[in-house]
Amino acid sequence: MLKGASPNPPVAAPTQSRFGTLFDKLQHVKGALVAIAGVGAVLSGLVGYWTTYQTVKVGVPSTTVTAASATAGPLSIVVLPFSNQTGDPQKAYIADGLTTSVTSDLSRIRDAFVIPPTTAFLYRDKPASAQQLGRDVGVRFVLQGSVITSGEKARINATLADTQSGAQLWTETFDGDLTNLFALQDLITTRIGNSIGREMVIQAARESETRKSSPQVADLIMRARSLRLKPQSLKNWQQIETLSRQVLALEANNVTAMLYLATSLVLQPISFGSGMDESVKEQKYVEGRNLALRAKEIDPDNPSIYIVLGSYAGAHGDFAGNRRAAERWLSLEPKNPIAYNFLASTILNNVEPKRAIELLTQAINLEPKHPYDSILITMGFAYFMLGDDDAAIEWYLKSLEGNPARTSAHALLAMAYALKGDDAKARIAVAELRQIDPTFRLPDLDKPMPSRPAAYKDWFAKVYLPAWRKAGLPE
Repeated sequence: MLKGASPNPPVAAPTQSRFGTLFDKLQHVKGALVAIAGVGAVLSGLVGYWTTYQTVKVGVPSTTVTAASATAGPLSIVVLPFSNQTGDPQKAYIADGLTTSVTSDLSRIRDAFVIPPTTAFLYRDKPASAQQLGRDVGVRFVLQGSVITSGEKARINATLADTQSGAQLWTETFDGDLTNLFALQDLITTRIGNSIGREMVIQAARESETRKSSPQVADLIMRARSLRLKPQSLKNWQQIETLSRQVLALEANNVTAMLYLATSLVLQPISFGSGMDESVKEQKYVEGRNLALRAKEIDPDNPSIYIVLGSYAGAHGDFAGNRRAAERWLSLEPKNPIAYNFLASTILNNVEPKRAIELLTQAINLEPKHPYDSILITMGFAYFMLGDDDAAIEWYLKSLEGNPARTSAHALLAMAYALKGDDAKARIAVAELRQIDPTFRLPDLDKPMPSRPAAYKDWFAKVYLPAWRKAGLPE
């Protein structure tokens, strides 16, 4: 459901001439690096290596280990050089490029400590366990991978290991076409970055739960962050609110907690406010907005600021401000699936479902194994707006698989069934909705406020409201 508007365009395949030119440049760079390495220089980034890679330990300077150990926290990781298993030393640049790209992507995770390539490329030739690597460079996680090619096809394997237990937490295989190497690399690094970030947070949060007696800021934030990865519910957002307030009681200017609290405050009335008193809603909106503005003074480029400000704008009829905030968020986090979902929602306010579907498809492609239920609902709504009730139903059902307590999905599902003439299934959807929330009514945010675009007002009157009534949903 629109909720007041509560992925990058596909990368084009490079032309042969462009690919050839860049290939030649990479080969030239590779040759220069090999020559430098031959005289004993230690290089970062694109250092070449020409043998099958194994996890190793080699003479890491003690100062490096000490610094890493002192800096690292629960979200700390080293990306070991991807091994070139192509059998062709001339293709090692592919593995090197992936290593540096993945390292760069993981470095964008807030509060993450990522070992720089300078240190990571020292580890090769001699096997060492994940536990040993963790002790050597002071990290909690180790990511390693390999590249295999056959003709113009490539297969990339990646694995995440826990340095405390040695257990393998995550693994994935990617297949692609080397003639579109840049698109392939961007896809791989984005998916690894999104998936690994999730796995790191989940693992660290589990450990934080075992230390409930300790009110340490890091533990409290990790628990809140883990809750944000779960299917949305009012209870989850209320727990995030409680944890965030505890952090702020310990550290009044902690921006992460400030924005976690602000986000939980504005999303409670937006997503779960059907039975909430209007004065309570407005109190939450105002406190959330004020917290976001305070955070903006400290960290103006923090993307979470614009989630809150955009949500506040949409809830108060400022749809232009809602869209500006969505665009700003996406510019700051171009690889965050939820940022695409937020922008798609603002676009649906202008009744542009095809453009919204493009954005939502990109959002799902960024993290296909763990699509957020909110993205799936917005996709269903876009198809519903397009007039494709069958596709809408399919997306709503997918969203309910991940979050069966999402009231808006049940309501929209009932509407789509009603328009198809399947009254029996519409009644079942309404009954399930009422069981979850007996007080659920037509959300104010879905109604055509005076400032809402004319196209939406027209569509609401002709399609949305009649479908709502046909499904027997309470107004």
